[in-house]
Amino acid sequence: MRRSIYSKYPVLVAPESLPKVIGVSISNISDLVDYMKSFTDRAIIRIEHAVRGSYYVPSDDPLIELPSFYLAIALAQHTHSWLLRRLADHEGKRVALEIARERDKDVVNVLKNLGIEVEYIGEEDGCGHKVFLGRSGTSEVVACYPYRLTIPKYLRYAERLFTEPSWKLVNRLVLKGYVFLGKKDLARLAEEEVKKRVIEYGRVFSAEFIGELLREQLGIAKSLVPKEVLERERKRAPEKIERAFPPCITKLRELLSKGEHLSHHQRFALATFMLSVGYSVDEVVDMFRTSPDFEEKIARYQVEHLAGLRGGRKKYRMYSCDKMKSLGLCVAECGTRTPLQYYRRAAIELETR
Repeated sequence: MRRSIYSKYPVLVAPESLPKVIGVSISNISDLVDYMKSFTDRAIIRIEHAVRGSYYVPSDDPLIELPSFYLAIALAQHTHSWLLRRLADHEGKRVALEIARERDKDVVNVLKNLGIEVEYIGEEDGCGHKVFLGRSGTSEVVACYPYRLTIPKYLRYAERLFTEPSWKLVNRLVLKGYVFLGKKDLARLAEEEVKKRVIEYGRVFSAEFIGELLREQLGIAKSLVPKEVLERERKRAPEKIERAFPPCITKLRELLSKGEHLSHHQRFALATFMLSVGYSVDEVVDMFRTSPDFEEKIARYQVEHLAGLRGGRKKYRMYSCDKMKSLGLCVAECGTRTPLQYYRRAAIELETR
């Protein structure tokens, strides 16, 4: 039996449509929240999986998955911004994995419900647009692109991914006004849309009175927020050091403190800068605890690698300003060659005041 689309993808149902979809007569949000409280156990399980970073397996029953999904969002909204971001990141990745398992033609329908309109062009052989890569013995090696969308739609859907060079239009297969994509690409687009929707749905349940209705359940949710995240909020770099940070680094730190998901290049830029100005590996790892997909072992390994303590023992250098501009990470014209140059100049000025 194939699971209901709403069991796998509860994010497809907007909050205002929830009563109709689950078949209950509810006319206001207070009654809806009271109804969802019956699914507290399932909602907490979903949150626990998000915090641990483990895969959540939905049941086959949308009448369980839909209300528990929204209760999890409401609880996260009233508990901590980190928890809501973590839940959004987890749900985005879970949906991406589900889409990767869908039949090629079914992916189009799921994406359409997410507001992402793509065209399936693999009807004849499942491959769609073929790109010849070479030969392996007597066989041709081809890359298959079974989906396409217009350039304007691509620019709109992929906007949040442009800090990753592979998503820039110049690095994509473009032909006659279309951008050609594989299923993995579509899963990534869906992941970002789901993350955005979870945050938006959180705002629907942000009213103070909803927090009061969930007072008992919030105690459980609050216990799931790692102590390190709460402690991180109380820690701040010395004021003088922070005041010398270049605008690009200040912006990245602000995004991270809000629990935003940073791209690989954003994390690289921030980590290498902090290491270069004297922060320890522990301090840099600690800084990333507010990231919605934080895993300490992975983060520590990556930071130690950047610091030259692992692998080839090469200490990585901070990006130049030109590189930051090419990645879309520059936020101001500072008149310097590197963010580190800005920091050193600013630090000297502060010392002489």
